[in-house]
Amino acid sequence: MNVIFHIDESAKWPMVLNNVQHYHEWLTAHRVNAQVEILANGDAVTAAVQGSKVDLSAVANGNTNVSVCANSLSQRHIDQDSLQPGLHVVPVGVIELAQKQQAGFAYIRP
Repeated sequence: MNVIFHIDESAKWPMVLNNVQHYHEWLTAHRVNAQVEILANGDAVTAAVQGSKVDLSAVANGNTNVSVCANSLSQRHIDQDSLQPGLHVVPVGVIELAQKQQAGFAYIRP
């Protein structure tokens, strides 16, 4: 059960991170292998920078791919070099979402 979690509002980071944790706990308990990704675009990218109150290191260095939209970064004048370690930049967030869904990923937007 591959899944992509979509976040575009900074205030929803705690909910998304809890959902990802619960998802991984379920996968582990049921011995299911899956790819898990978080795609951040819109205002949610502002929390992806180093020094943010939202610490993405645990998920980014674990078994979750955290992707950040380059367009959203550019619109907010955020340099990619200022992102927290382990994050991946994708050119267009909505394209990433569409490609993952086309590849069979479930889409979750808390």
